[in-house]
Amino acid sequence: MKLRDSITDKLDIRPGEARPLAMACLGSFLMLAFLTLARSLREALYLTTFDVSTLPYITAGAVVASLPAVAVFTAMAGRFPLRRLLTMVGVGLAIGSVALWPHLGRSGVAVILFYLMTAVGVMLLTSGFWMLTSEIFAVRDAKRLFALIGAGGTAGAMVMGGILALMNNTAALVLMVALPFAFLASQWLQPKSEAEIESGTVPPRGDSGAGESEAGRRWPKGGNFDSLRLVFGNPHLRTIALIVMIATTASTLVDFQFKEMARASISETAALTRFFGAFYGWAGAIALAVQLAVSSRLLAKSGVSRGLGVLPLFLLVGTSVFLFVPGLASITLLRGSDNALRKSVYRPVVEFLYVPLPAALRRRTKTFIDTIVDGAAEGLGALVVFLWVTLSGLPSRALSAMVLALSLAMLAQSRRMGAEYFSTIVDRLKQEGGAAVPEPAEPREHQKDLLSATFTRMDLQAMVGEMQIGGMAGGDDSSGPDIPPDPGPATPLERLRSADDRIAAGAVSEIEDWDDEHLAQLIRLLARDGMTRTVVAALGSLEDRALDWLIAMLADEEADFVIRRRIPSVLAETGGERADDALLDALGAGRFEVRYKAAVALVRRRRRGLPLSLRDRDARVWAAVRAEVRRDRPIWELQRILDATDVPEDGLVAVRVGVRGELSLEHTFRMLSLVLDPETVRAAFEGVLLSGSRLKSFALEYLEQALPEDVRRRLWLFIGDVSEYARRRQTRSLDEVAGDLMETRATLFADKDDRDALRRMVADRDGPPPDEQA
Repeated sequence: MKLRDSITDKLDIRPGEARPLAMACLGSFLMLAFLTLARSLREALYLTTFDVSTLPYITAGAVVASLPAVAVFTAMAGRFPLRRLLTMVGVGLAIGSVALWPHLGRSGVAVILFYLMTAVGVMLLTSGFWMLTSEIFAVRDAKRLFALIGAGGTAGAMVMGGILALMNNTAALVLMVALPFAFLASQWLQPKSEAEIESGTVPPRGDSGAGESEAGRRWPKGGNFDSLRLVFGNPHLRTIALIVMIATTASTLVDFQFKEMARASISETAALTRFFGAFYGWAGAIALAVQLAVSSRLLAKSGVSRGLGVLPLFLLVGTSVFLFVPGLASITLLRGSDNALRKSVYRPVVEFLYVPLPAALRRRTKTFIDTIVDGAAEGLGALVVFLWVTLSGLPSRALSAMVLALSLAMLAQSRRMGAEYFSTIVDRLKQEGGAAVPEPAEPREHQKDLLSATFTRMDLQAMVGEMQIGGMAGGDDSSGPDIPPDPGPATPLERLRSADDRIAAGAVSEIEDWDDEHLAQLIRLLARDGMTRTVVAALGSLEDRALDWLIAMLADEEADFVIRRRIPSVLAETGGERADDALLDALGAGRFEVRYKAAVALVRRRRRGLPLSLRDRDARVWAAVRAEVRRDRPIWELQRILDATDVPEDGLVAVRVGVRGELSLEHTFRMLSLVLDPETVRAAFEGVLLSGSRLKSFALEYLEQALPEDVRRRLWLFIGDVSEYARRRQTRSLDEVAGDLMETRATLFADKDDRDALRRMVADRDGPPPDEQA
């Protein structure tokens, strides 16, 4: 148990992820094992049947054969569930292998057909596997797990490479049939994705995403020209395609230099075979170690831009070393870095980049990039080698200048990819948020977060009912005992002071010349629940004449709290930059409701187009956000609004869902909407509160990109998406929680009587053993 917990902690595997992750890793293992077997068999068969000089022709033939295959596969991906489509390809490969196997030793045509079938079929199987995996895992999960899934593939290739030398023809045929079926079984055992659950088969037609024309949304479509149009019409996909082109071209050039140098340094065939075997073995082992220990953390902590930048950075350094210190050792280190990092870092990041795209768009473009674009890049690299070395007779070392240029270009595109990725996350968040249903649902076990998981041994809502804490239902009663109606004071000021709301309201409407005494009494009337709307309207009509009074009282922590919490409603409708300044200062008030109402007022002022403060506005808002997320958990979860109030009409909240700490979260996001794009923040707020894993995943990914590190780190403790290890560290005993509650100034326990009641309740309540965690 401890060993399992240690492994899951280190790999950051969350509850509920064991089955999909295991099946994905198994599928990756079987797929790469099958790819290694098929590639080894077809190349061995071809080279023993035809002259090596014809190898470029069969390579070109595979590229040509992939064109109609990709077009058909892409069209069918829009008509059939991916699992069924993968089954068609896998079964076709198994049947084709059985049919061609008896003829491979006697017929050159059979060898060519076997070569083309395995080259194209395995390529489609690989692309379809990653498309299905991208639909099963949401963005946040994919970011943590894709490197682990890729590690399964690396292990599969290493295992198959190790046993190939021990196989006879019968064993090879058995594996050529068994591996596809085992791979398909692992994929059918995967749980359904959200898209499959919602639509029954494939994602809805509207899930085609930004960057397509209206005609492009009417999927399914087919054809490579359609895929090409979509790729180069979408900035996100276009950047992926450019990165794939650059990386593959550079790798082709480095691979040629490596093989040429190895052949020149090692003359014996057996020794060269042992060298290549050791090289690929060590490169695979290094790639596996990097995938398990580094890749997931690198992508999660550093993001896609830096993750993509690792490979070109190593190419820059390695190529520079080879230029100045040419030799087998330096080119081996360069090619080894390229080989290992392409598998362990580059490939998982590229596969992850498809996850935030709409499923329909991904199905229509990914296979095209994986096959046509990648194949064209490999052909471009071969053409450069042919023109530079074969035709011109120039030294291959000079190719390093082109590798350096390609590495710099890839670094630039990696930086651009970070911006495109963020833009895609924002677009998808808005799209998913607009379609979200604002009703809470029971979250899956592995999606429960810290916002509602702090207390398990006592229900605070029940405690509130038992202790009958005053003020939660209707707010503070600051108007004193009931007073009989005033018989009718003579002067307007006396009527304004009347305890009868009707008489006071009449005086408000009668007074035209408001002096200081009248204004002071008018502001005092804010304390009365029945007079609030009338007084707010009157103060708003007075504009600057009441501004000094309102600002001074709002800033005074010793002033009547009932009045202070209602002043922001006045400043939301009137006043210039000074009013906005006062509300910004109020974001740091000691009482939560004053801060909450000030944020609401600031949003309303912006929506109404009222003058905004120019005095370090963003810096002051960020300071308030930091102060809010630094508050202790009990205070965060128990902050309340005493005024009976509806959902504020500021566009942030559609409906409240009733999770613990919701008002604190709402207040924090409202402040974020003052410094970030309001529409995106609103969608992120919905994503955090609602139970859909896809929407929440986009929301958290946006916040991780948009928030400063210190704010994100503290906010994450309240909204979840932390590892089980971090979750256990944040979970505390009931006695510790109760101690914090009794010391806090939160609304529920603001006086000594309430704290004493809580202490007695904890002392009297029978509970589970002391070591149980709350």
